[in-house]
Amino acid sequence: MTKTALKILSLSLAAWAACAGRASAEPGLTAAPSLNAPLGARSAALGQAFTAVPGSPESLNYNPGALAFADGFSVTASYLRGFEDAGHSFLAAPLKFGPLVLTPGYMHFNAGDIALNLTGGVTGRVNAETDSAVYASAAYRFSERFGAGATLKRVRIELAETASASAMLFDAGALYSPGGGFTLGAALMNSGSGFKFEEASDPAPAVKRLGAAWRVDINPPNLLDPSTDLTHSDAMFTADWIGAYKDRGYFQMGAELNMEMRMGLTVSMRSGYQFDRPAEGLTFGLGFAANKWAFDFSFDTGKEMNARQQAGVTYKF
Repeated sequence: MTKTALKILSLSLAAWAACAGRASAEPGLTAAPSLNAPLGARSAALGQAFTAVPGSPESLNYNPGALAFADGFSVTASYLRGFEDAGHSFLAAPLKFGPLVLTPGYMHFNAGDIALNLTGGVTGRVNAETDSAVYASAAYRFSERFGAGATLKRVRIELAETASASAMLFDAGALYSPGGGFTLGAALMNSGSGFKFEEASDPAPAVKRLGAAWRVDINPPNLLDPSTDLTHSDAMFTADWIGAYKDRGYFQMGAELNMEMRMGLTVSMRSGYQFDRPAEGLTFGLGFAANKWAFDFSFDTGKEMNARQQAGVTYKF
């Protein structure tokens, strides 16, 4: 395959994979848009409005500074089923050492197979794209109210089992809690020099994120339904602004209701919405937590493509 043909194939597959994964960056403008996919069932259910949510392992994909508010050791794993046979796997494990939180992580994306028509009438099926990323993140809580963090990640892309490229990218972010249940977050994700295929270089899917969240206790806890036997209830509301590479900024928002029962089971109901997105809109989710385990599920309605479903499990040590 000539270098010119390889370049055309690479750009075409990048655009196809961006649409298949429905990532945040505009399709075809960046390599590895899978890095901006909604990794994590809880964050996906909140419409990816997760920049200012403190302490969750899923923050590795949204704001490394929020990891400074982790309350102990935990590990989370999730699987996202996207368009056709595309799929994402994600793993993160925050490890808390006093005010320092170290978080290793891993992401794998498989875009599925496509048919290719090559020169000479030769046809065949190849894997369209596989992406993988290894994360090493560190966050530090400087005070009760403020934390900051950074992530270094090595990302590798393989296109059509023919071309490949790797890059080192970094994330940086901070989270501030002014009190009253409010948190404010800011992050710069996926910064770096980009991916070089032969002579051509595709930029990384950099995004800027600004977010706010507000958590409030519901008192009495069974206010919404007096017949239920609840020991605690709270609600969280989130909103984010996202600025993607060469794309106009857009907003997304989410809401979460947590209800703890006397038997020790906590049920969470979630919903979100992404504004001005061509393929995305309403999101929904449900979570169950008991003892040290948590199970989360998310579903989005989709607009122009098939809906995505995601499941995740978290264990706290």
